[in-house]
Amino acid sequence: MTHAIAVVLGAAIGVFSGLFGVGGSSISTPLLRIALNTSPLIALASPLPVTLPTALSGSVVYRQEGLINGRVAKWIIAGALPTVVLGSLATALVSTHWLMFLVAISVVFVGVQLYRSRPPVEVEGQATTDPRWEHPSVPLLLGSAVVIGFLSGLLANGGGFLLVPLFVLLFGARLREAAATSLPCVAAMAVPGTMTHALLGHIDWILALELSVGVVPATYIGARLSMRLRRVHLRQPFGIFMVIFGVYFFARELMVAL
Repeated sequence: MTHAIAVVLGAAIGVFSGLFGVGGSSISTPLLRIALNTSPLIALASPLPVTLPTALSGSVVYRQEGLINGRVAKWIIAGALPTVVLGSLATALVSTHWLMFLVAISVVFVGVQLYRSRPPVEVEGQATTDPRWEHPSVPLLLGSAVVIGFLSGLLANGGGFLLVPLFVLLFGARLREAAATSLPCVAAMAVPGTMTHALLGHIDWILALELSVGVVPATYIGARLSMRLRRVHLRQPFGIFMVIFGVYFFARELMVAL
């Protein structure tokens, strides 16, 4: 039963990742803690290897639709890779209770920001493209990438939970453009993060494999679903879900800590 639940959780993670580019990065650890009572460090890092096929699977769909901003992805990857390793090493220095609290807070933060962000402006049925997204500031991209890379390593996830709101709020990207562009960045950051956490003994490879069985096909389905829902404003309902889920997870981990 435990193995079957892990596969189902992987499918749920994949659908959210395909839809928003943040699922595997933001909900995998809480889901493992809640559904399987996985130990904190294992729940934190075991989904990380799954991030690579998840991100690549979703990227295939979004690339076909021309939604990935290659210039943005390139600079984010360049700035983030070195600090992913530093953040991963720092995980061993932080209390597991605080790591879980940080995961919960990050989920709530993302939910609030997505809920408050304005929907895209429609012009003749098409959303306008923000010049900040067409011609992004390279120093701002690099500076953001350094911080996100460290947090990605510390929290052992791909960083999509921060990249998507970053792209939407600071660079004016539409939600699907932000989700699409985050995926190649997530895939790149998952490599050094996985290697470092594996050396630290934080990854249960059997659990990672079980998650992968559900994640890969579900991510493709989620990305396809996102394209079919292109006229549906997804920010607010997803933001509400993230806030509720994050608050619940924080309360649960607080009770465990006490």
